[in-house]
Amino acid sequence: MTSSEQPTPDARASTSPARETPAGQSVPLADLVEARLAEADLGEPVKALLAEALGNAETQGTSPMGRIYLESVSVEGFRGIGPRAWLNLSPRPGVTLVVGRNGSGKSSIAEAVETAFTGTNMRWLGQDATRTSNWRNLHESSKTEVEVKLAIEGDTGRSTLTRTWTGNDVGDCAGTFRRPGHGTVPLDQVDWKQALTDYRPFLSYVDLGRMISGKPSQMYDSIATILGLGHISAAYNRLGQQEKALGDAVKAAKNEVPELKDALYALQDDERAVQALVAIETKDRPDFEALEGLVAGLPPADDGLLAELRAAVDMQGPDLEQVGSAVDRLREALAGVEDVRLTGAEDALQRANLLERALAHNNRHPDEGSCPVCGTEQVLDVAWAAGASAQIDMLRQEAKTAEDARSELRSATRAAQDLVQTPQRIPVALTDPWNAWLACRTVSDPGELAQRVHDTALTLADACAAVKDNAARELEKRDERWRQLVTRLASWTEKARAAAEGEPQLSHVRKARAWVKALSAELREKRMEGFTGHSQRIWEKLRQESDIDLQSVSLQGSEKANVRKLVMDVTVDGEEASALSVMSQGEQHSLALSLFLPRAATADSPFGFIVIDDPVQSMDPAKVNGLAQVLHELGEHRQVIVFTHDTRLQRAFTTQDLPVTVFEVERGKSSKVHVKPVTDPVRQAIGDARALASTRNLPEAARTHVLPSLCRIALENAFVEAAWVQHHRCGGSEHDLHAAVADADKLMKMAALAFFGDVDRTDDVYRELRTRCGPRSVDLLKQCQNGAHATGARIADAHRFVDEIKDLAQKVRTAGGTK
Repeated sequence: MTSSEQPTPDARASTSPARETPAGQSVPLADLVEARLAEADLGEPVKALLAEALGNAETQGTSPMGRIYLESVSVEGFRGIGPRAWLNLSPRPGVTLVVGRNGSGKSSIAEAVETAFTGTNMRWLGQDATRTSNWRNLHESSKTEVEVKLAIEGDTGRSTLTRTWTGNDVGDCAGTFRRPGHGTVPLDQVDWKQALTDYRPFLSYVDLGRMISGKPSQMYDSIATILGLGHISAAYNRLGQQEKALGDAVKAAKNEVPELKDALYALQDDERAVQALVAIETKDRPDFEALEGLVAGLPPADDGLLAELRAAVDMQGPDLEQVGSAVDRLREALAGVEDVRLTGAEDALQRANLLERALAHNNRHPDEGSCPVCGTEQVLDVAWAAGASAQIDMLRQEAKTAEDARSELRSATRAAQDLVQTPQRIPVALTDPWNAWLACRTVSDPGELAQRVHDTALTLADACAAVKDNAARELEKRDERWRQLVTRLASWTEKARAAAEGEPQLSHVRKARAWVKALSAELREKRMEGFTGHSQRIWEKLRQESDIDLQSVSLQGSEKANVRKLVMDVTVDGEEASALSVMSQGEQHSLALSLFLPRAATADSPFGFIVIDDPVQSMDPAKVNGLAQVLHELGEHRQVIVFTHDTRLQRAFTTQDLPVTVFEVERGKSSKVHVKPVTDPVRQAIGDARALASTRNLPEAARTHVLPSLCRIALENAFVEAAWVQHHRCGGSEHDLHAAVADADKLMKMAALAFFGDVDRTDDVYRELRTRCGPRSVDLLKQCQNGAHATGARIADAHRFVDEIKDLAQKVRTAGGTK
């Protein structure tokens, strides 16, 4: 695995406070809108509506996590990369160049990062299938996987984004995201999908061409989203939906009133229709309580006849099927008792009963020796009692059939009587048949009960049917027209009440929407000015010797308009012209960069990184120098990773003394890709010190002053890098870190900032340095400090001293959390 170090500007160059975020967008839009809402002269209900609409719009389009930086990328079996290859980065602002000849695999790494996040890459869009079919590496086809390690602001650990392919199509892939403390989730559940669209952090050479050759509406949309119009428009549209729903309810209720009143006027002979008209025409708002009472069918107080008719309709007579079953059972039970009456079972039952009574008498009068029936002496003795008990048992078994028949008769009698129930209300027309039915409960003779239940049930059922039919016809005659209208009245009452209750809300929604519209227009104009200013500053650096001036960038139309476009006004030697018609290919790409970079660097973006692939093509040398300056300035706020085969860009950084980390990509046989570091600030200072130590006949002053000063620069950069990583983990702002670095004007303060985040804790530096890096580290730090003094530092072995400083710098970086 190849290690790399993210560049840190030279300590002398990094002591100035951080400038505002590019495009003048130092405050994220959501924070700005929240502040404006708090200051707005609006009622609390309106502010509550706005807070809800704006809050919902914000959660749909922004990421809930801190700013995201790339720490490493590993690629296997994808595009031009066979066995797994790694690109390790320092996850913080700065510029990294990844260089290599055409075909070395560098663009495969760039596309792998984009595809890991999005599932595809823009270069493939619109291409023929034959151009996108070779997405899997030819030499390593058993596994295709891209893994991206991320550092998220405020997180103490590293997150991992993994995309793995399982099928033959480029779309046969799945992405997962693992974040410390949050577990692993499918990538489509991570809330940065909208942010990837609005603040797209990937730019290839093909994208540059599309940015300036796309449809006017597409160019408009790509810029409008970063101005906050997407966020504000979402809230505006949400309020618009509420306004439409409430307004439509009011209109629908009002539009139905004329026809409803005409229908009620046609029923003026019905008191209920008159009451409904009065309720509808009540001043200010309808009397909904009265209307709901009518709809619920509450009769007028004097409408006793209707109540009687409704009771008759609801009357339920005997269930003839149940009555028939009960009568059949009762008659079968009677027949069963009759069948056993003349049988031996009946005789056995009678004899058993007689013997039981005799035995009971003998038990009560044990001293009597004679039979109480015939008077015979000495027959009711102990032997007789034993024989009688045995005979009773035998007779009982023989009489069981008769006993069961009698039990069934009793049960059937109760069942028949239980069918007779008393209703809460008996219509007058049913009084006599119902009383006859109720009288059945007093009949004790089973035979008579069966006949009475049968006959009275038939009579009562017929009477109930007749009464119900007459009452239903009478109700239908009286209520037919009202029943036809009451459903319509119920529907209107429900709509009208909802509309009336929503009218205050409708007023609040209209005020909220008007406020959002005014705010959107104001912010659009102001933020567009900042975006235009940033684009112009970038263009000024990129155009170099071009005679084309970018005057303004503006949006014409609106998101909802069919005709909307991005307008770029330019002048050629003072003469107005259309931008794209007069610019060369290199100038057009420079213009595209001028539009892309402010968009990707807006403060609202959750992405702290920007990946740019091959931006140098078609640029002349002067523009390449300008591009290096632009990337350097962007690197003060963003982690900028540029992939290029053009050596001019690296040379532009070097010749202009701009700090940069450089990696070189080399491709071997069977798509074995290797990434190695070329230079970074710490490595460069160590390299300079090593070169000085290797100088023959090194002057003493160079050994005692210059050599420790070069090593001091290496340590300063290592401390700054460690400070940034620790600050990022704590979720601190970049502005605060820049201010702290500016205060750390001495090496000890820089070390205190790296170890404790506090430049005032210099007294604790030696103890902490000894704990983290060993006892020798304190002596090395003091030697670097002594190099700035008149006496200088006493260094016995220059090469060993440089080696020890190199190890110490690496330990400091590792202590800060980088690899």
